[in-house]
Amino acid sequence: MGNVEESRFLVRFWGVRGSYPTPGPRTLRHGGNTSCVEIRAGGQTLIFDAGSGIIGLSSAIMQKMNDRAEFNVSLFITHGHSDHLLGFPFFSPLFDPRTNLHLFGPQLAGHNIEELMVPLMSPPYFPVDVRQLPSQRTFHTIVDDQCISWKQGAKNPDVTTIAAKAPTLASDEIRILARFTHSHPLNGAIIYRVEYAGRSVVYATDVEWNSDIEQAFLDFMAGADVLIHDAQYTTPDYQKEKQGFGHSTVFMATEVARIAGVKQLILFHHEPTYDDNQLDLMEAEARTHFAQTRSACEGMEIDLLA
Repeated sequence: MGNVEESRFLVRFWGVRGSYPTPGPRTLRHGGNTSCVEIRAGGQTLIFDAGSGIIGLSSAIMQKMNDRAEFNVSLFITHGHSDHLLGFPFFSPLFDPRTNLHLFGPQLAGHNIEELMVPLMSPPYFPVDVRQLPSQRTFHTIVDDQCISWKQGAKNPDVTTIAAKAPTLASDEIRILARFTHSHPLNGAIIYRVEYAGRSVVYATDVEWNSDIEQAFLDFMAGADVLIHDAQYTTPDYQKEKQGFGHSTVFMATEVARIAGVKQLILFHHEPTYDDNQLDLMEAEARTHFAQTRSACEGMEIDLLA
C-alpha cells in the first residue's frame, strides 16, 4: 500500500438496502443493493457485510489489485440473514490466488462463522465450492467484547479481548471492537466500531431499541465521528405492524445519535418498499431531531481525515 492509502480513513457505501435487493427506477438515487460498507483505514481494506452491494465492490477491488503479488482484505459479518450474505459467492477476490482474506463473524445457532459461510458457496446451493478456490481464507468466530487490530503494514490481524487491549491506540494502529446485541431475532447481530487516527465509525445495523437503550451500547457508540445506524421504518409503520422485527425507526436512530453524542448519523438498511422520495422525507424528519443526519446512498463516501 502506498503512503496515500495508509493515511486514509474512508467510508464508502456499496449496498444500503434491507431485507432484499430492489433494483429499478424507484430506488435509483439511494440504491437497491443490500448491506455492504467498505472502510479503508491505514492501508487495510475492511468490508462490513456481504449483501448484494459486495458484487460492485468486487469489481473495484479487482481493478485495484492490478499486478500486486498479494492483496489483504477483511470481511466482517454482522449476522446470518440472507440480505447480508447473498453477495458472498460473487466476491471475485475469492477466485484469485493473491487474495488473503480474513473473515470475521459470530457463532449463531451453534454454528461457527466458517460453518455458516461455507454452505453459501458449495454444492448443491452453488456450483463452485469455496473450499477449492485458490485464495487464502482464515475464519475468525468472534465473541462479545472482541478486539481486532493491525499495526500499520501488518498482513494479519491481532485478535484479543477489549479488556486485554490498551485503552489508547498507537498512532499507526487500526482497532475494531465488536459487541453482540440480541435485539435482532432470532439469533442477534454484532455491532462493530472501527477506530483509527483519532477517529471512529460505528456500524450498527439490524438493531431495534424497544424502550430504553442499554447503557453498554450507548457507551460503545459514544462520541463516534460517524454512526451508521439501522433506520428501516417510519414510526407509523413500526407501530402498526413492524414491532419485534429487529429494526429501528428513524426516531430510534436519532435518539441513539443524540444520547451517544456522535458527530454524524447515517440512516441505513432502508425498507425495500420505500422509494427514493420516501427516504428523502425520512431524512428530512431525522434532521429535525438530529441535524447532522444523512440517508445512506450507494456510492456515498465519507473521508474522516479530509
